[in-house]
Amino acid sequence: MFERYDRVVRCKEGHRFTTIWVPMASLKAVRLGRRRWQRCPVGGNWTTVTLVDESTLDPQELAAARSVHDSRIP
Repeated sequence: MFERYDRVVRCKEGHRFTTIWVPMASLKAVRLGRRRWQRCPVGGNWTTVTLVDESTLDPQELAAARSVHDSRIP
């Protein structure tokens, strides 16, 4: 259902993962302008995350980010 909104993001610590990112809405995070406050599934901590321009990632980095997804349930 939400797969079309799956986006690669980067947390403040530099971890990359995939999350649901709906423009102008937040399902599992607190919106802070262009950033969101949510749990990082890589580091296991709450942090700010921002969208990543996927064209700047090489294929291995993109595959690694897509292999880790935060929880689907808000």
